Amino acid sequence: MISAVGCDVAADVAACLRSSDTTVAELLAAYGPWGEPRPVSGTPLLPLSPAEAFRTGRFHRVPVLVGVNHDEENGMYAGMEINAGGKPVPAEAYEPTVREQYGVHADAILARYPLSAYGDSAGLALSAIGTDRNWANPTYDTAKLLSKWTKTYMFEFAEEDTPWFVGYDEPSFPWRAQHMAELAYQFDLAIFPALTEAQDRLADRLIGAWTRFAADGDPNGGRDRGWRRFTERHPHVHSLTSGPWKPSGFTRDHRYAFWSGLS
Repeated sequence: MISAVGCDVAADVAACLRSSDTTVAELLAAYGPWGEPRPVSGTPLLPLSPAEAFRTGRFHRVPVLVGVNHDEENGMYAGMEINAGGKPVPAEAYEPTVREQYGVHADAILARYPLSAYGDSAGLALSAIGTDRNWANPTYDTAKLLSKWTKTYMFEFAEEDTPWFVGYDEPSFPWRAQHMAELAYQFDLAIFPALTEAQDRLADRLIGAWTRFAADGDPNGGRDRGWRRFTERHPHVHSLTSGPWKPSGFTRDHRYAFWSGLS
């Protein structure tokens, strides 16, 4: 990325990247469509990597509210469908895709995520695999690390009836609590349609929990109570939906033991 924007020969690379001569558009283009900026550690600003800081407890120990959406990767595969020239992943491409992406673990993954369990929707099955591997279980591991050192609450946004993006066709499978679904409830964003009455009520509950936590480090209050701290002994994950808020069957739903065994 540094060489792509012409900063590899600069005497001060960081200053070059921050310069007004280097535009945000150029930086994003250098990362590419699938690239994500990552924190750079080993600097005065961030002397340790986040993983090392969490493992050793060498971070500012404030209360933490950490969570994930139940169907994170539904958003990625749905987005691939609705983009220009996109289309649903055909059922016959499911196994080759899994083998290409997961190599020596493909047989075990195909056995654990049979296409028939997802209505023969390759997009939905691939989303389930990606959600569990890339989002749910890493977030759970992060909560375990944090909870050793500071007060930690973990949630899973699991509402199924979520709004889809304005101006885009709906994907071929249910998007549910996809990667950005919770944003429609927390902010007034033009990319989402107006919320229904039921969705508006859930938005009020979510905003209430977030602001209570920001105020005093505890998301409980009002009608929504029983949200216990996440600890190694009692790893409580709170499921947030338009119905009752209650403990999630998180490790079972996202096959935590399976993925831990693979890694």
